[in-house]
This record gives sequence, C-alpha cells and structure tokens, in this order.
Amino acid sequence: MRIHPLRYDQPMMTSRLGSLINELKIVPDRTLAQEVLLACLERLGSGGPTEWEVVEVFNAWTDGDALCIVYSAPWGPTVGLRLSTERPIADDPTECGRTIADFDIAEPLGTIADHLVYDDDGMGWWGDLPVREGPPAAP
Repeated sequence: MRIHPLRYDQPMMTSRLGSLINELKIVPDRTLAQEVLLACLERLGSGGPTEWEVVEVFNAWTDGDALCIVYSAPWGPTVGLRLSTERPIADDPTECGRTIADFDIAEPLGTIADHLVYDDDGMGWWGDLPVREGPPAAP
C-alpha cells in the first residue's frame, strides 16, 4: 500500500470538482448550505491540507439545509458525507466550508468507518443523516 504524504503545494482540482464549483458559482441567491458547500469545494480544489492523490470529490449537492459530498476518504474507501448547516460550526459560511474540508473530509475516517450507514447502492454515509430516510439520494 502506497501512502501519500500530505503536500500543501499541489492543488487537487479535477475536472469534476471544477464543474461542481462552477455550477454553484452561477446559482443566484445561494442558500447558506450552497455557500458552505462552495467554500468547502473551493478549499478542496486549492489543496489546503489535501491533494488529489489523497482525496477526490466525485459528487456534491445540497439537500435542504444540508450539504452532501461523495469523496474518496484519505487512505480509505469512497464515502458520502452529509452535514447540516442548521447549527454551523463557524459563523461565516466560508470559514465553515473550509473547516469541513480541512477537518472532516481531509482527515482519515478512523472509527467513523465502523459506523457508516449504507445506501441501496452500497455507498457508506456518515454525518447528519436523516433518521427515517437514510442516506440522501444524489440529484
């Protein structure tokens, strides 16, 4: 198994991530969830504490007041993260999104991997999942 060192000098912008960012940028009057998601994706695209070899974003959308991101976890599987913006972790949407990128997505799953909730397609999800509905469906 090859372990990639974290590097701060190499952006991880993929064409898919760039498309997701561009789609959000053209949305007029973005919601709080969309603002946080955009900041998160931009942080991931600029590198931050990650690089494309460690984390790759495959899809992202908002689900009401929550943001959903499907990504390859550092040194782990492809997973989905759903986080509510109802109680943001920072006052500023940009700071909130960057914090999610740096400290949720860029971190290895650890014991979270033991508690993933799997959808009908076999994708493991974590975060603020709806109690009755299970993991969110992609748009």
